[in-house]
Amino acid sequence: MATPLTRHVFLLCFTVFASISMASYGFGEETQIPEPVNPGLNYLLSLAQPVHSQNFDTEAIEDVIKFVLSSKDKNTLYFPGNRANIASAYLEFDIHKGLNHVLDIGFNPNIPPFILSPSSIRLAYWTEINGKKQLLPDLSSMLLRLDQPIMITGVEHEEITPDLNTGAYYGYDLNRTLILMKYQGRPALISISKQKNVSDVGKKGVVLGKDDNWDYFYSGQNGLNKPGLGWVNSYMYDSYTISIFLDQGGSGPLVHCGIFKWLRAGWSDINMVQNQHIYRGLQRYTNTVKGILEYPSLPEPDKMAEIFSMIKTFSEDELRDKVRNYITLLSRKYRDDASSGGKLITESIKDSTYLSQLSQYQMQSVLAVEYIKFLLGKNTIQDVAYFISPADINRHRKG
Repeated sequence: MATPLTRHVFLLCFTVFASISMASYGFGEETQIPEPVNPGLNYLLSLAQPVHSQNFDTEAIEDVIKFVLSSKDKNTLYFPGNRANIASAYLEFDIHKGLNHVLDIGFNPNIPPFILSPSSIRLAYWTEINGKKQLLPDLSSMLLRLDQPIMITGVEHEEITPDLNTGAYYGYDLNRTLILMKYQGRPALISISKQKNVSDVGKKGVVLGKDDNWDYFYSGQNGLNKPGLGWVNSYMYDSYTISIFLDQGGSGPLVHCGIFKWLRAGWSDINMVQNQHIYRGLQRYTNTVKGILEYPSLPEPDKMAEIFSMIKTFSEDELRDKVRNYITLLSRKYRDDASSGGKLITESIKDSTYLSQLSQYQMQSVLAVEYIKFLLGKNTIQDVAYFISPADINRHRKG
Protein backbone atom coordinates (compact mmCIF):
# COMPACT_ATOMS: atom_id res chain seq x y z
CA MET A 1 0.00 0.00 0.00
CA ALA A 2 1.29 3.46 -0.88
CA THR A 3 2.32 5.71 2.01
CA PRO A 4 1.57 9.47 2.08
CA LEU A 5 5.22 10.12 1.21
CA THR A 6 5.03 7.76 -1.77
CA ARG A 7 1.88 9.50 -2.96
CA HIS A 8 3.68 12.85 -2.74
CA VAL A 9 6.60 11.50 -4.75
CA PHE A 10 4.18 10.20 -7.39
CA LEU A 11 2.52 13.59 -7.75
CA LEU A 12 5.89 15.34 -7.96
CA CYS A 13 7.27 12.90 -10.56
CA PHE A 14 4.14 13.03 -12.67
CA THR A 15 4.05 16.83 -12.60
CA VAL A 16 7.72 17.14 -13.58
CA PHE A 17 7.29 14.57 -16.34
CA ALA A 18 4.26 16.43 -17.69
CA SER A 19 6.12 19.75 -17.61
CA ILE A 20 9.09 18.34 -19.53
CA SER A 21 6.86 16.77 -22.17
CA MET A 22 4.82 19.98 -22.59
CA ALA A 23 7.92 22.02 -23.33
CA SER A 24 8.48 20.10 -26.55
CA TYR A 25 5.16 20.98 -28.19
CA GLY A 26 6.25 24.46 -29.29
CA PHE A 27 2.90 26.24 -29.08
CA GLY A 28 3.00 30.01 -28.87
CA GLU A 29 -0.08 30.08 -26.68
CA GLU A 30 -3.27 28.32 -25.68
CA THR A 31 -6.53 30.00 -26.60
CA GLN A 32 -10.03 29.06 -25.53
CA ILE A 33 -12.45 28.74 -28.40
CA PRO A 34 -15.00 31.59 -28.75
CA GLU A 35 -17.79 31.55 -26.18
CA PRO A 36 -20.61 31.48 -28.79
CA VAL A 37 -19.41 28.00 -29.82
CA ASN A 38 -20.06 26.47 -26.38
CA PRO A 39 -23.90 26.24 -26.50
CA GLY A 40 -23.66 24.18 -29.68
CA LEU A 41 -21.06 21.86 -28.12
CA ASN A 42 -23.23 21.42 -25.04
CA TYR A 43 -26.20 20.62 -27.27
CA LEU A 44 -24.22 17.95 -29.15
CA LEU A 45 -22.96 16.35 -25.92
CA SER A 46 -26.54 16.19 -24.64
CA LEU A 47 -27.32 13.85 -27.56
CA ALA A 48 -24.85 11.18 -26.37
CA GLN A 49 -27.42 8.80 -24.91
CA PRO A 50 -28.07 5.09 -25.61
CA VAL A 51 -31.54 5.78 -27.03
CA HIS A 52 -32.49 9.24 -28.20
CA SER A 53 -35.81 10.20 -29.79
CA GLN A 54 -35.20 13.95 -30.05
CA ASN A 55 -35.13 15.45 -33.53
CA PHE A 56 -31.80 16.95 -34.47
CA ASP A 57 -31.64 20.76 -34.56
CA THR A 58 -29.15 21.77 -37.26
CA GLU A 59 -29.41 25.45 -36.39
CA ALA A 60 -28.23 24.77 -32.82
CA ILE A 61 -24.73 23.87 -34.08
CA GLU A 62 -24.29 26.63 -36.67
CA ASP A 63 -21.59 28.40 -34.62
CA VAL A 64 -19.76 25.10 -34.06
CA ILE A 65 -19.50 24.38 -37.78
CA LYS A 66 -18.53 27.96 -38.56
CA PHE A 67 -15.68 27.63 -36.06
CA VAL A 68 -14.50 24.35 -37.63
CA LEU A 69 -14.43 26.02 -41.06
CA SER A 70 -12.82 29.26 -39.88
CA SER A 71 -9.12 30.11 -40.41
CA LYS A 72 -6.86 29.68 -37.37
CA ASP A 73 -3.31 30.31 -36.18
CA LYS A 74 -1.34 27.07 -36.68
CA ASN A 75 0.92 27.88 -33.72
CA THR A 76 -1.97 28.15 -31.26
CA LEU A 77 -3.55 25.33 -29.28
CA TYR A 78 -7.30 25.93 -29.25
CA PHE A 79 -9.32 24.27 -26.54
CA PRO A 80 -13.00 24.12 -25.55
CA GLY A 81 -13.32 25.22 -21.94
CA ASN A 82 -16.97 24.68 -21.11
CA ARG A 83 -16.56 21.75 -18.69
CA ALA A 84 -15.27 22.04 -15.10
CA ASN A 85 -12.06 20.42 -13.82
CA ILE A 86 -11.26 18.71 -17.10
CA ALA A 87 -8.55 19.25 -19.72
CA SER A 88 -9.45 19.74 -23.36
CA ALA A 89 -8.07 20.38 -26.83
CA TYR A 90 -9.21 20.95 -30.39
CA LEU A 91 -7.58 19.74 -33.60
CA GLU A 92 -8.59 19.92 -37.24
CA PHE A 93 -7.24 18.26 -40.36
CA ASP A 94 -8.14 17.36 -43.95
CA ILE A 95 -8.72 13.97 -45.53
CA HIS A 96 -8.20 13.97 -49.29
CA LYS A 97 -11.06 11.57 -49.89
CA GLY A 98 -14.84 11.86 -50.04
CA LEU A 99 -17.10 11.29 -47.03
CA ASN A 100 -18.39 8.08 -48.62
CA HIS A 101 -14.84 6.65 -48.42
CA VAL A 102 -14.58 7.63 -44.73
CA LEU A 103 -17.88 5.84 -44.03
CA ASP A 104 -17.03 2.78 -46.16
CA ILE A 105 -13.87 2.09 -44.13
CA GLY A 106 -14.33 3.69 -40.71
CA PHE A 107 -18.08 3.16 -40.15
CA ASN A 108 -18.67 -0.11 -41.96
CA PRO A 109 -20.70 -2.80 -40.11
CA ASN A 110 -18.35 -5.46 -41.48
CA ILE A 111 -15.05 -3.74 -40.61
CA PRO A 112 -13.93 -3.33 -36.97
CA PRO A 113 -14.52 0.30 -35.87
CA PHE A 114 -10.97 0.61 -34.46
CA ILE A 115 -9.32 -0.19 -37.79
CA LEU A 116 -8.80 3.50 -38.66
CA SER A 117 -7.01 4.20 -35.40
CA PRO A 118 -4.70 1.29 -34.43
CA SER A 119 -2.27 3.79 -32.89
CA SER A 120 -4.92 4.98 -30.42
CA ILE A 121 -7.58 2.29 -30.04
CA ARG A 122 -6.79 -1.32 -29.18
CA LEU A 123 -10.32 -2.50 -29.86
CA ALA A 124 -13.87 -1.19 -30.09
CA TYR A 125 -17.24 -2.79 -30.67
CA TRP A 126 -20.87 -1.76 -30.35
CA THR A 127 -22.82 -3.53 -27.62
CA GLU A 128 -26.09 -1.75 -28.41
CA ILE A 129 -27.44 0.24 -31.37
CA ASN A 130 -30.78 2.07 -31.24
CA GLY A 131 -31.71 0.07 -28.14
CA LYS A 132 -30.97 -3.36 -29.64
CA LYS A 133 -28.06 -5.75 -30.10
CA GLN A 134 -27.54 -5.31 -33.82
CA LEU A 135 -24.98 -4.29 -36.42
CA LEU A 136 -24.30 -0.69 -37.33
CA PRO A 137 -26.38 0.25 -40.39
CA ASP A 138 -24.69 0.94 -43.73
CA LEU A 139 -24.09 4.68 -43.32
CA SER A 140 -22.54 5.11 -46.77
CA SER A 141 -25.78 4.06 -48.48
CA MET A 142 -27.69 6.59 -46.36
CA LEU A 143 -25.88 9.46 -48.08
CA LEU A 144 -28.26 8.95 -51.00
CA ARG A 145 -31.32 9.79 -48.88
CA LEU A 146 -30.29 12.63 -46.61
CA ASP A 147 -33.45 14.73 -46.89
CA GLN A 148 -33.51 14.89 -43.09
CA PRO A 149 -30.73 14.32 -40.52
CA ILE A 150 -30.32 10.67 -39.51
CA MET A 151 -29.37 9.89 -35.90
CA ILE A 152 -28.00 6.58 -34.63
CA THR A 153 -27.44 6.04 -30.92
CA GLY A 154 -25.90 3.26 -28.88
CA VAL A 155 -23.23 1.99 -26.53
CA GLU A 156 -19.69 1.13 -27.59
CA HIS A 157 -16.99 -0.65 -25.61
CA GLU A 158 -13.50 0.70 -26.20
CA GLU A 159 -9.97 -0.10 -25.04
CA ILE A 160 -7.08 2.21 -25.86
CA THR A 161 -3.45 1.56 -26.74
CA PRO A 162 -0.71 2.32 -24.16
CA ASP A 163 -0.49 5.99 -23.24
CA LEU A 164 2.67 7.67 -24.55
CA ASN A 165 3.41 9.29 -21.18
CA THR A 166 2.65 6.51 -18.69
CA GLY A 167 2.27 3.28 -20.67
CA ALA A 168 -1.16 2.75 -19.10
CA TYR A 169 -4.14 1.49 -21.09
CA TYR A 170 -7.82 1.49 -20.12
CA GLY A 171 -11.15 -0.09 -21.03
CA TYR A 172 -14.52 1.68 -20.69
CA ASP A 173 -18.00 2.03 -22.19
CA LEU A 174 -19.14 5.02 -24.21
CA ASN A 175 -22.56 6.40 -24.98
CA ARG A 176 -22.17 7.14 -28.68
CA THR A 177 -24.29 9.02 -31.22
CA LEU A 178 -23.72 9.33 -34.97
CA ILE A 179 -25.50 11.99 -37.02
CA LEU A 180 -25.61 12.14 -40.80
CA MET A 181 -26.83 15.45 -42.18
CA LYS A 182 -26.29 18.04 -44.88
CA TYR A 183 -24.59 21.37 -44.35
CA GLN A 184 -24.98 23.90 -47.15
CA GLY A 185 -25.96 21.09 -49.49
CA ARG A 186 -22.93 18.87 -48.71
CA PRO A 187 -23.05 15.70 -46.57
CA ALA A 188 -21.59 15.74 -43.08
CA LEU A 189 -21.03 13.26 -40.26
CA ILE A 190 -20.95 14.12 -36.56
CA SER A 191 -19.71 11.53 -34.05
CA ILE A 192 -20.37 12.21 -30.35
CA SER A 193 -19.19 10.07 -27.44
CA LYS A 194 -19.44 10.38 -23.69
CA GLN A 195 -17.83 7.98 -21.22
CA LYS A 196 -20.53 6.17 -19.18
CA ASN A 197 -18.64 5.37 -15.98
CA VAL A 198 -15.14 5.40 -14.56
CA SER A 199 -12.87 3.16 -16.62
CA ASP A 200 -11.32 -0.11 -15.56
CA VAL A 201 -8.12 0.39 -13.58
CA GLY A 202 -5.18 1.31 -15.79
CA LYS A 203 -2.90 -1.57 -16.79
CA LYS A 204 0.74 -1.64 -17.80
CA GLY A 205 1.29 -1.48 -21.53
CA VAL A 206 4.31 -1.10 -23.77
CA VAL A 207 4.94 0.93 -26.93
CA LEU A 208 7.54 -1.26 -28.65
CA GLY A 209 9.93 0.59 -30.94
CA LYS A 210 8.55 3.66 -32.71
CA ASP A 211 4.92 4.47 -32.02
CA ASP A 212 4.08 4.44 -35.73
CA ASN A 213 5.11 0.77 -35.88
CA TRP A 214 1.85 0.03 -34.03
CA ASP A 215 3.60 -2.68 -32.03
CA TYR A 216 2.02 -2.69 -28.57
CA PHE A 217 2.04 -5.14 -25.71
CA TYR A 218 -0.68 -5.42 -23.08
CA SER A 219 0.50 -7.06 -19.87
CA GLY A 220 -2.83 -7.32 -18.05
CA GLN A 221 -1.06 -6.10 -14.88
CA ASN A 222 -2.46 -3.13 -12.94
CA GLY A 223 -0.30 -0.02 -12.69
CA LEU A 224 1.84 2.35 -14.74
CA ASN A 225 4.80 1.25 -16.81
CA LYS A 226 7.08 3.97 -15.36
CA PRO A 227 10.05 3.29 -13.07
CA GLY A 228 9.00 3.79 -9.45
CA LEU A 229 5.32 4.23 -10.34
CA GLY A 230 4.33 0.68 -11.19
CA TRP A 231 2.06 0.44 -8.13
CA VAL A 232 -0.22 3.35 -9.09
CA ASN A 233 -3.91 2.56 -9.70
CA SER A 234 -4.98 5.10 -12.31
CA TYR A 235 -8.30 5.64 -14.09
CA MET A 236 -10.00 7.57 -16.85
CA TYR A 237 -12.72 9.42 -14.96
CA ASP A 238 -14.44 11.34 -17.77
CA SER A 239 -14.02 11.69 -21.51
CA TYR A 240 -16.07 13.43 -24.16
CA THR A 241 -15.39 13.68 -27.88
CA ILE A 242 -17.12 15.49 -30.74
CA SER A 243 -15.79 14.75 -34.23
CA ILE A 244 -17.19 16.63 -37.23
CA PHE A 245 -16.52 15.48 -40.82
CA LEU A 246 -17.57 18.00 -43.49
CA ASP A 247 -17.49 16.93 -47.16
CA GLN A 248 -16.11 19.93 -49.06
CA GLY A 249 -16.48 18.69 -52.63
CA GLY A 250 -14.75 21.03 -55.08
CA SER A 251 -12.23 20.03 -57.75
CA GLY A 252 -11.14 16.96 -55.77
CA PRO A 253 -12.54 14.91 -52.89
CA LEU A 254 -11.89 16.55 -49.54
CA VAL A 255 -13.30 16.10 -46.03
CA HIS A 256 -12.49 18.79 -43.47
CA CYS A 257 -12.51 17.47 -39.90
CA GLY A 258 -12.61 19.11 -36.48
CA ILE A 259 -12.29 17.21 -33.20
CA PHE A 260 -13.17 18.60 -29.75
CA LYS A 261 -12.00 16.42 -26.86
CA TRP A 262 -12.21 16.61 -23.07
CA LEU A 263 -10.44 14.19 -20.71
CA ARG A 264 -10.00 13.74 -16.97
CA ALA A 265 -7.69 10.92 -15.90
CA GLY A 266 -5.19 10.24 -13.15
CA TRP A 267 -4.99 8.82 -9.66
CA SER A 268 -6.89 9.33 -6.41
CA ASP A 269 -9.45 11.45 -8.32
CA ILE A 270 -6.72 13.95 -9.25
CA ASN A 271 -6.68 15.00 -12.90
CA MET A 272 -3.15 14.59 -14.28
CA VAL A 273 -4.08 15.40 -17.88
CA GLN A 274 -3.21 18.74 -19.43
CA ASN A 275 -4.42 20.27 -22.70
CA GLN A 276 -1.13 19.56 -24.48
CA HIS A 277 -1.37 15.85 -23.66
CA ILE A 278 -4.79 15.66 -25.32
CA TYR A 279 -3.53 17.55 -28.36
CA ARG A 280 -0.65 15.12 -28.74
CA GLY A 281 -3.08 12.21 -28.51
CA LEU A 282 -5.28 13.80 -31.19
CA GLN A 283 -2.25 14.19 -33.44
CA ARG A 284 -1.45 10.51 -32.91
CA TYR A 285 -5.01 9.64 -33.92
CA THR A 286 -5.40 11.95 -36.92
CA ASN A 287 -2.04 11.07 -38.46
CA THR A 288 -3.10 7.42 -38.48
CA VAL A 289 -6.58 8.13 -39.86
CA LYS A 290 -5.14 10.17 -42.73
CA GLY A 291 -2.43 7.61 -43.44
CA ILE A 292 -4.94 4.78 -43.78
CA LEU A 293 -7.75 6.55 -45.63
CA GLU A 294 -5.38 8.23 -48.10
CA TYR A 295 -3.24 5.12 -48.71
CA PRO A 296 -3.26 4.73 -52.52
CA SER A 297 -3.44 0.92 -52.72
CA LEU A 298 -5.89 0.19 -49.91
CA PRO A 299 -8.17 -2.73 -50.93
CA GLU A 300 -11.83 -2.18 -51.59
CA PRO A 301 -13.94 -2.28 -48.39
CA ASP A 302 -15.67 -5.54 -49.30
CA LYS A 303 -12.32 -7.28 -49.80
CA MET A 304 -11.10 -6.02 -46.43
CA ALA A 305 -14.35 -7.11 -44.80
CA GLU A 306 -13.82 -10.68 -46.05
CA ILE A 307 -10.57 -11.00 -44.09
CA PHE A 308 -12.09 -9.50 -40.95
CA SER A 309 -15.05 -11.88 -41.28
CA MET A 310 -12.65 -14.80 -41.57
CA ILE A 311 -10.89 -13.73 -38.36
CA LYS A 312 -14.26 -13.84 -36.56
CA THR A 313 -14.72 -17.49 -37.53
CA PHE A 314 -11.70 -18.68 -35.54
CA SER A 315 -12.51 -20.54 -32.33
CA GLU A 316 -11.00 -19.37 -29.03
CA ASP A 317 -8.48 -22.21 -29.13
CA GLU A 318 -7.47 -21.28 -32.68
CA LEU A 319 -7.17 -17.62 -31.69
CA ARG A 320 -4.98 -18.42 -28.69
CA ASP A 321 -2.69 -20.53 -30.85
CA LYS A 322 -2.37 -17.76 -33.44
CA VAL A 323 -1.83 -15.04 -30.83
CA ARG A 324 0.78 -17.24 -29.13
CA ASN A 325 2.70 -17.29 -32.44
CA TYR A 326 2.26 -13.54 -32.77
CA ILE A 327 3.66 -12.86 -29.29
CA THR A 328 6.62 -15.14 -30.00
CA LEU A 329 7.38 -13.15 -33.16
CA LEU A 330 6.97 -9.88 -31.26
CA SER A 331 9.33 -10.95 -28.47
CA ARG A 332 11.95 -12.01 -31.01
CA LYS A 333 11.63 -8.69 -32.82
CA TYR A 334 12.31 -6.77 -29.60
CA ARG A 335 14.55 -9.26 -27.81
CA ASP A 336 17.32 -6.66 -27.49
CA ASP A 337 15.06 -4.02 -25.98
CA ALA A 338 16.64 -3.33 -22.58
CA SER A 339 13.95 -0.88 -21.46
CA SER A 340 11.38 -1.56 -18.77
CA GLY A 341 8.96 -2.33 -21.60
CA GLY A 342 11.20 -5.02 -23.02
CA LYS A 343 11.50 -6.61 -19.59
CA LEU A 344 7.73 -6.49 -19.11
CA ILE A 345 6.98 -8.41 -22.30
CA THR A 346 9.65 -11.01 -21.45
CA GLU A 347 8.17 -11.54 -17.97
CA SER A 348 4.59 -11.69 -19.23
CA ILE A 349 5.10 -14.28 -21.95
CA LYS A 350 6.80 -16.58 -19.43
CA ASP A 351 3.52 -16.62 -17.48
CA SER A 352 1.57 -19.67 -18.64
CA THR A 353 -1.73 -17.96 -17.73
CA TYR A 354 -1.14 -14.86 -19.88
CA LEU A 355 -2.98 -16.08 -22.99
CA SER A 356 -5.93 -17.35 -20.97
CA GLN A 357 -6.52 -13.79 -19.70
CA LEU A 358 -7.14 -12.44 -23.20
CA SER A 359 -10.75 -12.12 -24.37
CA GLN A 360 -11.94 -13.21 -27.78
CA TYR A 361 -12.29 -9.56 -28.85
CA GLN A 362 -8.74 -8.78 -27.72
CA MET A 363 -7.30 -11.70 -29.66
CA GLN A 364 -9.29 -10.87 -32.78
CA SER A 365 -8.04 -7.29 -32.60
CA VAL A 366 -4.41 -8.50 -32.66
CA LEU A 367 -4.99 -10.26 -35.98
CA ALA A 368 -7.04 -7.40 -37.42
CA VAL A 369 -4.31 -4.84 -36.67
CA GLU A 370 -1.62 -7.09 -38.12
CA TYR A 371 -3.67 -7.36 -41.32
CA ILE A 372 -4.07 -3.58 -41.72
CA LYS A 373 -0.34 -3.16 -41.00
CA PHE A 374 0.40 -5.62 -43.80
CA LEU A 375 -1.81 -3.68 -46.23
CA LEU A 376 0.13 -0.50 -45.42
CA GLY A 377 3.55 -2.16 -45.78
CA LYS A 378 4.35 -2.06 -42.06
CA ASN A 379 4.97 -5.81 -41.90
CA THR A 380 5.53 -8.67 -44.32
CA ILE A 381 3.71 -11.74 -45.52
CA GLN A 382 5.79 -13.78 -43.06
CA ASP A 383 4.44 -11.66 -40.20
CA VAL A 384 0.81 -12.51 -40.97
CA ALA A 385 1.27 -16.04 -42.32
CA TYR A 386 0.43 -17.47 -38.89
CA PHE A 387 -3.23 -16.56 -39.42
CA ILE A 388 -3.68 -15.73 -43.12
CA SER A 389 -2.06 -17.70 -45.92
CA PRO A 390 -0.20 -15.91 -48.75
CA ALA A 391 -2.94 -17.09 -51.11
CA ASP A 392 -5.61 -15.42 -48.94
CA ILE A 393 -3.65 -12.17 -48.84
CA ASN A 394 -2.97 -12.07 -52.57
CA ARG A 395 -6.61 -12.84 -53.36
CA HIS A 396 -7.73 -9.90 -51.27
CA ARG A 397 -5.29 -7.32 -52.54
CA LYS A 398 -6.77 -4.43 -54.49
CA GLY A 399 -7.20 -5.14 -58.18
